[in-house]
Amino acid sequence: MKTAMKGFFAGAALALLAVPFTYAQAPRPELRDAGSKMRDEAISGHEYLMYQRLARDRAEITYHQYTRPAPVITRQQAKQAVVQAREDLSMSDAALAKLKAAHAKEPEVVKVIESIEKHHAAAHEACNMLEEHASKEDADHGACSECCADMWKELDAAKADTDKLFKLLKIQPPKMPAAKTDTAKKPAAKK
Repeated sequence: MKTAMKGFFAGAALALLAVPFTYAQAPRPELRDAGSKMRDEAISGHEYLMYQRLARDRAEITYHQYTRPAPVITRQQAKQAVVQAREDLSMSDAALAKLKAAHAKEPEVVKVIESIEKHHAAAHEACNMLEEHASKEDADHGACSECCADMWKELDAAKADTDKLFKLLKIQPPKMPAAKTDTAKKPAAKK
């Protein structure tokens, strides 16, 4: 029993010591240089894209809920979707502001970021309109679906500008890790 506990604690201590070294050695090609981490300029843009994508997906889902033959969305669900989309947009705006500050001296990058900000502002406005329509007792499902469609279109346009921005900054989209191949020999099938 004591040897098992010693082995367990030794393994746990070894794992705790190995974790920082494992993560510290992972290369990040999207970072600019070694000092960029210290200057807080090591921004990849993926955080911004994630929140933008979440807001767009929420707009699309809410749109489809409103456009069904018999809409199945309640006022509470609509309000919750608005709050979540607004939160995602705000987080995306904050990450985009960091990206803009990091590249303030690059006019092409700033121009694309300002275009994205305009699309986000229009999406925020669509959020406000949806919240206004959805909070009414006799909510007009057609007006609510138009607000969702407007938000969806604006965020799709922002995504197109984001693709341009990533090309300008030479940021590669995150890639799915390669599937591990099993090199171990499998036991022979019984006959």
